Amino acid sequence: MPARTLRVRQRKFFKGQFIMKIKRFIESFLSIIILLICFCAPAWSISDDEIIQGLETLGDLEAAYSLAYEIAKQQNTYERWRDIAIKYAQFDTDNKAYLQAWQQTYKLNQEAIYRDFLTIKPQSPFNRYAIHALFKLIKSSDNLEKYQQFLAEFPDVIESIEAVLKMHEIAFQRAKEINAPLVFDAFVTTFYGAKQIPMAIEQAFKAEKLTIEKTVSQTKNYEEREYIARRLFNQARIAEKQDNSLLAARKYRLLNLEIFIETQVFTELLDREERLAYQKLMADKQAEIAKSIQEMREAIVETIQVQTQHLENTVVNELQRQGQSLEEIIAEQNRLLTEKLDTVNKNLQQGYLAGVGADMADLVPIVGTGLKIAKVIGRISPAIARALSKPNKQQAVLLFAKPTDSND
Repeated sequence: MPARTLRVRQRKFFKGQFIMKIKRFIESFLSIIILLICFCAPAWSISDDEIIQGLETLGDLEAAYSLAYEIAKQQNTYERWRDIAIKYAQFDTDNKAYLQAWQQTYKLNQEAIYRDFLTIKPQSPFNRYAIHALFKLIKSSDNLEKYQQFLAEFPDVIESIEAVLKMHEIAFQRAKEINAPLVFDAFVTTFYGAKQIPMAIEQAFKAEKLTIEKTVSQTKNYEEREYIARRLFNQARIAEKQDNSLLAARKYRLLNLEIFIETQVFTELLDREERLAYQKLMADKQAEIAKSIQEMREAIVETIQVQTQHLENTVVNELQRQGQSLEEIIAEQNRLLTEKLDTVNKNLQQGYLAGVGADMADLVPIVGTGLKIAKVIGRISPAIARALSKPNKQQAVLLFAKPTDSND
């Protein structure tokens, strides 16, 4: 290569290096000026946020992060820590800002804040704590619509199974307070696989039986009793044609009452298989319940196994779960998670970030670990969602109306 060409290239190289050094010097100089303004200028002249914005404009994000962090320590608000955890994620390598955001979230203990926290790091294993804390807050409200919203947002977490069970409890209690046959029917058709279904069917029968017996006791002759029996029989047949096996079975069962044994309608019913409709209905419902509970249990156990397979006590815990019911497994899981959450918050309060980091390392991201739970919820929740959004008359009474003493 000719010497002249080499010298030209060398000059260009050194010129480029010189320009880069000048640029860095100017940026550093401006950063110093901005910091001096921060500490020396009157308070009214420039705000902390404006200084941070200036550093960001200069491209010195690390300096902006350091200043923003110091300001956040002074103000110590959820909003400050949240913004740092999101905006300067590449510098928050030890999750200090993120964990401080969590601490403020837990102190505020509000549904909206928990949901917002989950958006900071959607893949974070720490979200398991946030979802658990959010669900505890929802449980304290005992609100069916809030439970349904939780199912829609988190269909693949263990808490969603508990949400379904809680909805069963609340709705059945409402049905008992209202004590109307068709409202009990609405419970049965809305909450697939609920363990309270046999009780709801029995309560519906008892409520209507009471009304029928009262009506029959007021009749003056055989013809009126025959009329009541014929009406029940026709209602049962109509219900059958409408594929309402629940209502049909109850009407047929009512015709088996002692007060109708001497009627012509009962004589006709003796030779019909429909006389045993109630027994068949109960057998079918019991099978549905057993299947639903087993599917829920298997889904939870599988999810726990995926989330804890890397821990030393996994085998011991699995052996313990073998003899536990669905409710016992959920209660035990809640206890363990609450203990873990208490430890995390205690460490944060005492400034033991390393301990919290170790706790986070023990967690598996919940995303993708509850696929079997999601499948179960996907089958159960649509009927509940429809009932809450577009209820029929009986569902509206069950889910929204104030309890009354009506047996209609």
